[in-house]
Amino acid sequence: MILTAQADHSLSYSSHCLKLAIPFMVKYKMPITPLNYALWYCYVSEKNQDLNKELDNIIKKYKTCDHEQAKRLFNKYLSKDDLSLFYQLSTGFNNVVGKVHQDINEALTYSAEFNLALQECRETLNKADISQESGFDDVLDCVERLSDESAALQSRAQDFQNQLAMAYSEITELKQELVRSRSKAEKDPLTGLYNRGKFDEDITRFCQTNDLAEVAVLTMVDIDHFKQFNDTFGHQKGDQVLRAVSAKLLKHVSSVGQAYRYGGEEFCFTAQFASISDMTNFTQQLRQAVTKLQIKDPNSNKVLSQVTASFGIAIKAKNSNPEQLIAKADKALYLAKEHGRNRIEIVEE
Repeated sequence: MILTAQADHSLSYSSHCLKLAIPFMVKYKMPITPLNYALWYCYVSEKNQDLNKELDNIIKKYKTCDHEQAKRLFNKYLSKDDLSLFYQLSTGFNNVVGKVHQDINEALTYSAEFNLALQECRETLNKADISQESGFDDVLDCVERLSDESAALQSRAQDFQNQLAMAYSEITELKQELVRSRSKAEKDPLTGLYNRGKFDEDITRFCQTNDLAEVAVLTMVDIDHFKQFNDTFGHQKGDQVLRAVSAKLLKHVSSVGQAYRYGGEEFCFTAQFASISDMTNFTQQLRQAVTKLQIKDPNSNKVLSQVTASFGIAIKAKNSNPEQLIAKADKALYLAKEHGRNRIEIVEE
């Protein structure tokens, strides 16, 4: 299969392709290479349903598509012509930089020519004899030449400024698109919290970091009786609960750490505190803030349910690894559920 593309691979066209393909590569942690670029361009263009179906299955199973799998898909469904196309697209930034470099050289050339004209006119003026009619002609010639040269230089400088502004705008747009794509890939669309994939990346770094604070923790949070609430009032109301709890987490945790949606009705956050007492007080305040949430019927304004959550806290040790820390937090959360819910439990490593 050969993809059709515009003959003029302008930066605007490259930008269009980036906006379509890059979010997938970022989301599934695939390097932005011409081969992956071609693969995902074909995917978003929906020109080959067999490719889309096979790629979907790989992503579903492995959460990514490694180089060998991508190479196999490329060889099966695409061609070398596709790869050459995306090599051209991937040079969009280099083309802009090259154009700016060319504009700079041209501007320097015009500047050098203007400086030469200034020197020649200065020499002519020094020699001009205004006691003779020819002296006045020499002065007028210099003024006319400098006026023309100055106008040309100003025009060229304005063109140069406009070209730089265009290049800056195009590159900034592409950069912002990359940032938005990366942010979108890391966020849970329903709650706005960081997602499980982002947590899996961050928890390793959290365990490896030497903490300045005395107490570093991973806290698991689970909304009590959420399934029952969902079954009784419907998924839309359930989503309302998830968003409300997420808002509380984001408001409270942002000052001490990072909050995530772990999955379903379960959340978690990493945080650091000066003491166990500070950590306990903070978590109790967060728990109490959640209990103040009320889900109401929009028609009758009647309270449908009060929201509560259970908290399981694992205190990080110096030699913690992610698996151990998560297991401890899960154990603490289980104890909180077993001991009546709407409470906190702490497990030290």
